[in-house]
Amino acid sequence: MIALDRTFDYAKLNTALQAVRQGARLIATNPDRTCPTEDGEIPDCAGMTAAVEAVTGRTVEVVVGKPSPIILEVALAQLGVNAGECVIVGDRLETDIVMGKRLGLATILVLTGITTAGDARIAETAPDLVLSSIRDLLR
Repeated sequence: MIALDRTFDYAKLNTALQAVRQGARLIATNPDRTCPTEDGEIPDCAGMTAAVEAVTGRTVEVVVGKPSPIILEVALAQLGVNAGECVIVGDRLETDIVMGKRLGLATILVLTGITTAGDARIAETAPDLVLSSIRDLLR
């Protein structure tokens, strides 16, 4: 499983290479290129995925997290609720909001992460609600 790893290094890359050579499958958690932090953006899962794909010559078979419906379908089943009864809140149009729309959830975009207010893709993706901050949910 390839995921964001703030301690990713050559040894881990070699471990992945050897595992794939022995038959391991390549599965990733998400395609995010960067992750927002208080100090700015840092590399996210896409960087680790690209490194592993480059050395193994294989591509990821499946992304199990956002925007893939897999993680959301499992969560809905575990909770015993329908997608139409739920809302997804996220800061990325291409993952959080797209995943929610694909499965029929209401979608709320918060502008405290990667997506900013001037992003033209907001109109294209059409979240149900756009908020400046997650704090606005309490109002």
